[in-house]
Amino acid sequence: MIRIEHIDIYAENEIIRDGSLLIDGERIAAVLPSADGGSCDEVIDGSGLTAVPGYIDAHCHGGGGSDCNDGTVEAIVCMRDFYSQHGVTTLFPTIAADRIDATIAAMDAVREVMKANDAGKTHIAGCHLEGPFLNKAFKGSQAESSLIPMTDSHLQLFRDYADVIKRITISPEVERNADYFPFLRDMGIQISVGHSNAEYSDIVRAVELGATSVTHLYNAMSQTKKVGPFRVGGVVEAGLTLDALYAEIIADGYHLPDELIRIAYRCKGADKLSVCSDANRAAGGVEGEVFHSCGETYIIDKGVVMNYARTSLASSLSPLDVMVRHLIFKVGLPVADVVKMTSLSTAKMMGIAERKGSIAVGKDADINLVDKNFNVVQTYFRGEIEN
Repeated sequence: MIRIEHIDIYAENEIIRDGSLLIDGERIAAVLPSADGGSCDEVIDGSGLTAVPGYIDAHCHGGGGSDCNDGTVEAIVCMRDFYSQHGVTTLFPTIAADRIDATIAAMDAVREVMKANDAGKTHIAGCHLEGPFLNKAFKGSQAESSLIPMTDSHLQLFRDYADVIKRITISPEVERNADYFPFLRDMGIQISVGHSNAEYSDIVRAVELGATSVTHLYNAMSQTKKVGPFRVGGVVEAGLTLDALYAEIIADGYHLPDELIRIAYRCKGADKLSVCSDANRAAGGVEGEVFHSCGETYIIDKGVVMNYARTSLASSLSPLDVMVRHLIFKVGLPVADVVKMTSLSTAKMMGIAERKGSIAVGKDADINLVDKNFNVVQTYFRGEIEN
């Protein structure tokens, strides 16, 4: 049993000042309002630190020089180890649109790393397919040659990798894509609308069929347009107003200006906002660095990743700990809500909140200890520091 005492705690339903956490193996055993926790095997003085839930990233392509689309175990391990240094305790490696054989290789790699999900490491919870079933009109930095409509022939892919695929970003308006939503939903796959030119009514139908979120709100999606004398809403307006949808945001200060983040927060509230990194191999890189992924060339320019022509943002460089600091100190959102948007809200969206996403008795001991500036000082991954 470990006791971490004299810490402020952002618990699931309250903020505790000068409290204690008891960790028993991989689980949280107690959340106490004082430093008195009885006899323990190890007592840690956390004076000056705050305990927040470990961050959960449901949309992350790579980092530290490696990318999920590399299709190797080594790349997934590199991603895992890079994000463990940034307080990410649960990660869904994200596969960008690619050839089907390359996608299969990436899922095989994720599956192998999932077999060795030991305590003391960032938990690889399955993969997120961001494509290839996307609209070419809103491809963003995705490789257009890889974008295809979903057909019956793809169903076997999902059957074969039902243990790995936990999330998919898909455009419902492309050919028969929406017809497959009930199948994906029944498999337990979280369905997210993204890279989409859908109209508002298309998203209403998508929700009825099983969609529960929009991917990187505002980015690579339709918004209000004029049809004759009338205005018709798009994915942005659906994401902001449909209560059934979580809205995912990239809060790096580049993909969204602060005022759009504030609009999303006022419309959705912390319970329905999920912060993602959407980072790729460039995370941890330096200004001017050029790299390649999925047959495309990208460059780090002005603090963000762009395609080489500088016509489209390609990814962020910012892990979630950087985004937490941006949301608190630059955007000015309440700390408790920022904590929720990077942990519990994402856990609920992904259907893992029974074990993940908050500091509560019985849940996995995924805990970040942060200083007053929300720098991560120490992380517990299911009760253990990184091994």
